[in-house]
Amino acid sequence: MHWVIQNNIFSETGWDHLLQTIDRFGLAHSVHKVVPFVGELEPPAALDHRNVICIGSYSMRHIAKRSSWEPGVFDLFEQDFEQQLKHWGEHMLNASSVISSFQDAVFTEELMFVRPTNDSKYFAGRVFSRDEFETWQRLVCDLKLEDGSSLTPQTMIQVVKPIVIYCEARFWVIKGSIITKSIYKRGDRVVYSSDVDDRLTSYVEERIKEWQPHDAFVIDVCDTENGLKIVEINTLNSSGFYAGDVQKLVLALEEAFTI
Repeated sequence: MHWVIQNNIFSETGWDHLLQTIDRFGLAHSVHKVVPFVGELEPPAALDHRNVICIGSYSMRHIAKRSSWEPGVFDLFEQDFEQQLKHWGEHMLNASSVISSFQDAVFTEELMFVRPTNDSKYFAGRVFSRDEFETWQRLVCDLKLEDGSSLTPQTMIQVVKPIVIYCEARFWVIKGSIITKSIYKRGDRVVYSSDVDDRLTSYVEERIKEWQPHDAFVIDVCDTENGLKIVEINTLNSSGFYAGDVQKLVLALEEAFTI
C-alpha cells in the first residue's frame, strides 16, 4: 500500500512519529502539498496502482475518490450527526441539539455549543457566546464575507446548551477493533496521555458493537455530569494523533487494507 501524506499538516509529535514509522518499516510513500478545498496534490501522485491511503486534510477525499484509491479516505461526510443520532441516540453528548442551517440558527442561552452536523471541517465545534455567534452569522449571511472555509448560510449545524465535561478521549477503530487511544482533555485543560480509564474503553467497545460508520474511523468520548457520552466521530485520515500509538496504528492500517 502506498501512503500519500500531506506535508506538515499536524503540528504535534504524532506527525514526526508517522513519518518515522513509515521510514522504519520501509513503506511506500510520497509527501505532497494539498490544494485547499479541491484536494489536488502538488506534485501529482504518479502511481501505477490504486492501493493508496491518504493522511492529511479532509479535502484529500476528492482526489482519492477521483483516482478510485482503496482505501483512500474513510469518508464520513454522509454519516452526519443525524445518522449518528439514529444509531446511538441518547449516548450522543449533544443528543438534544437543534439542527438548522447556519443562517437560521438561534441561541436560546447566552452560551451555546455549535458545530457542523457532518464531518466537513467547515469550522471546529466549540462554545460560542450569543454576541460572538450573531456577529459571525451576520458577516457570513448578510455581508457575505469569506471566512477562509466553505461555510455558507445553508451549511447545516447543530446548536445545544453546553454540558460539563470532566475528561475527553479519542479511540482509533479499525474493522471493529480499538487499535489505540488517547486522552486529549481533562476539564478545560488540553492533556495528551495514553492513560485512558477502562470505563471509557468498555463504553466504546459497547457502542461500536451497535454501529460502525466505516471500516476505519476515530470516535471521541467523554465523561460528563450526565455520565459517559459520545462527543463525535471523525475521519481517521484527517484526525490528530494526540498520545495515540502511531506505530501501532500504521501497522494496523497496513495489515487491514493492503491488497
